[in-house]
Amino acid sequence: MPRYRDAPMKGVETSGDSMGRYRLLEKIGEGGMGVVHLAADPMGRKVAVKVLRPGVASDQTALRRLAREVDSMRRVHSPHVAEIVDADVTAEPPYVVTQFVPGRTLEQTVRDDGPLRGERLQRLATGLASALTAIHDAGIVHRDLKPGNVMFLESGEPVVIDFGIAQGVDATRLTATGLVIGTPGFLAPEIIEGEDAGAPADVHAWAGTIAYAATGRAPFGGGTFESIFYKIMEGRPDLDGVPEALLPLVRAAMARNPAERPTAHALVGLTTRIDVNSTRVDPPSSQTKRLTAVQAPPPAPARPRDFVGQLPPAPPPPPQQPYARSPYGPPGQQPPGRYEPRPPKQPRPDEPKPYGVYRFLSLLLLVGAVGLAAVTPAIALIVVLAVLLVLRTADRGHKELSSKRTRRGPRAGDLVAVAAKSPFSAVRAALGMLLVSPLAIMAGVVVLLIGLAAKTGLPISRAVALATAAFVIVQCLGPGSEPARRQLARFWGAVLPRRSQAMIALGVLGFLVFLLVSFSLSQTPDLRPFDSASLTKSLAHVRSGMRSLLGG
Repeated sequence: MPRYRDAPMKGVETSGDSMGRYRLLEKIGEGGMGVVHLAADPMGRKVAVKVLRPGVASDQTALRRLAREVDSMRRVHSPHVAEIVDADVTAEPPYVVTQFVPGRTLEQTVRDDGPLRGERLQRLATGLASALTAIHDAGIVHRDLKPGNVMFLESGEPVVIDFGIAQGVDATRLTATGLVIGTPGFLAPEIIEGEDAGAPADVHAWAGTIAYAATGRAPFGGGTFESIFYKIMEGRPDLDGVPEALLPLVRAAMARNPAERPTAHALVGLTTRIDVNSTRVDPPSSQTKRLTAVQAPPPAPARPRDFVGQLPPAPPPPPQQPYARSPYGPPGQQPPGRYEPRPPKQPRPDEPKPYGVYRFLSLLLLVGAVGLAAVTPAIALIVVLAVLLVLRTADRGHKELSSKRTRRGPRAGDLVAVAAKSPFSAVRAALGMLLVSPLAIMAGVVVLLIGLAAKTGLPISRAVALATAAFVIVQCLGPGSEPARRQLARFWGAVLPRRSQAMIALGVLGFLVFLLVSFSLSQTPDLRPFDSASLTKSLAHVRSGMRSLLGG
């Protein structure tokens, strides 16, 4: 077992070319938390030593994070996951030792040799699905599956090598140190929205990784964080080149709604039955959107066994005990780094957010706006434009906040900075509304002219109300309206996270909208605060001219 769990020991001494009993050979990688070295143990076996950065090692939260990483990896045993060998979180600096996996990463392989094809691509898909199955069965969410974190053994089997940001599904997010949580091009939309990521986020990353392997391109392209995030949120991956037999599974794993993605268990069963060189899947019914089939993982492939079995599975302590009993005393009296992680709980499937109900709620609001336009068009126009401006401004602030936190992690003043820039965001949002307004104005004018030219004797006030309703509908649903709709969905998700709450709100809002629409049908539209008399006179002249033109 890792040393921080077994018995008291003093911090190990380190030198420029060693870390405890491990001799450092060369630096092979680095990330947000630390630097990874190729090293050798006293018996000459090669290992990978991850050393926490000095600036992070002094932070107690970061040390807890490292302890959690070690505890997480101890619970994962799979031939497709690099297992932990040793750890000491009391060393200066603390470090973790994992099995060294020789070879190239998926990213290097695709860059050097081109996209994967045939059996090699299928082995990658099945192997990564098996790795996620083991990870999720241990109650862990990896959170950073990507081509750079996948190595190939000599046998061609993939191995996930980095648990740098893995955490328990029931754990509190530890991001106060400014760590970057995830890689932009492989993030799931729920992470971008600021929600706690669960196992479906790893499935989304699996799909992105497989798409990269099959095409040689990042699934959501390159460019700025904002452009990548926009494509992710809109569900617009570049899947041109993914084999036809694998395409339905990749699309399902990239579903916008986390609840609609297949589980890692289902991915294993389905990828083993897919022939990537054919154009169908056996059985065909497995291509349905909701993929729930479960199949046992295939036999374990050969892999280096130098350290396999040194660390037995770690059974969780009794759940009623907030911290495992420790030889170092209560948690508040333990020396720095001697943290006993919270006992792992059984994975609890989180209730997915009811995105379908949110769409109905938004549609009801639009129907209510149309009903208000039928009663008082001017007031409806002012209210709708004001709400759209607020939603667009909030969407810009959310995108800026997500971009900052992805680049350099969250900070205490992020929200204040976004709020301070809100006037500038409001100006940009107003300019965006102006760009889409001509189409809405055109729709309103067309409806107004049709109403005036109608031979049914439609009152002028009613024609103005219908024109206002057409303007509102196009402004809310037409091209360029995505930012407002996206932010409204975030609002529903924040105030109504559970389906039961959303259904109650749907019933209440539906009843109120029904009353408003019923009332509007029996009322003559009020054109105030505009000059009703002069407006009516002008429109009457227009009606007279149009009827003369049409020979009416």
